[in-house]
Amino acid sequence: MNVIPAQVGSTIDEIDTPALIVDLDAFEHNLHKLAGFCRSAGVRLRPHAKTHKCPTIALKQVAAGAVGQCCQKVGEAEALVRGGVRDVMVSNEVVGMSKLRRLAALAVDATVALCFDAKEQVDAASRAATEFGVTLGGLVEIEVGMQRCGVAAGNGASDLARYIADAPGLRFRGLQAYHGTAQHLPSFAQRERAITDATSAVRTTIDALEREGIICEVISGAGTGTFTLRALHRVPAQSLRAGDGDERADSRPRDRRRRAQVLQRREGSALGA
Repeated sequence: MNVIPAQVGSTIDEIDTPALIVDLDAFEHNLHKLAGFCRSAGVRLRPHAKTHKCPTIALKQVAAGAVGQCCQKVGEAEALVRGGVRDVMVSNEVVGMSKLRRLAALAVDATVALCFDAKEQVDAASRAATEFGVTLGGLVEIEVGMQRCGVAAGNGASDLARYIADAPGLRFRGLQAYHGTAQHLPSFAQRERAITDATSAVRTTIDALEREGIICEVISGAGTGTFTLRALHRVPAQSLRAGDGDERADSRPRDRRRRAQVLQRREGSALGA
């Protein structure tokens, strides 16, 4: 027998465990806090759904001003699109024709993009998109200090961008410049230095793209621990993909307690925002 552990309006004492609950006051505060910050900073917000994995929360984020959602794998993209989200970016490289075909199938009903750091991956995605008669957006991931994925900033990234732009079924959208490890650095000064270096890599790449006449619409980066720094160091077309990182929340030590209250369980967390 399946027992529902709680109903809307139940008191804390009436809730059986385990149960996932949402503090609506905190949720709605955080939802509008980050959306307002991004509007004031002049950057687009694309929250990461890999933690909340909830289309209802994703749609509330979009209604508050987000341009869409990030996710980390094809299965998450499928759940979001089936739940009504119409703009999804897989902020990761996708390998394998079966997964790429699943992603292309979603592009029949939604705007879908993914990241690239190899020409072989571009060729495979192009085949999948062509089979389904759709267009997939492509972002070149550049190495900005995380040492995980990405091509070298500058000419190497520009060459791959041109390759994407020329591939059937694909459209070059921009750059992925995510520095995840920067969010876990212990001091504000260390995080600021890391983001300054990442921004330099982005600017180098934009210069290379401009020399080739390639338009960069989107620069995706930042997360829970670095979003204010990325906004301060912003370059044109940047979008913030808050939802990764720890609760340092990009604050100087004197601000940490206050900002943790503001940003607790923000975009991409269990409560979303």
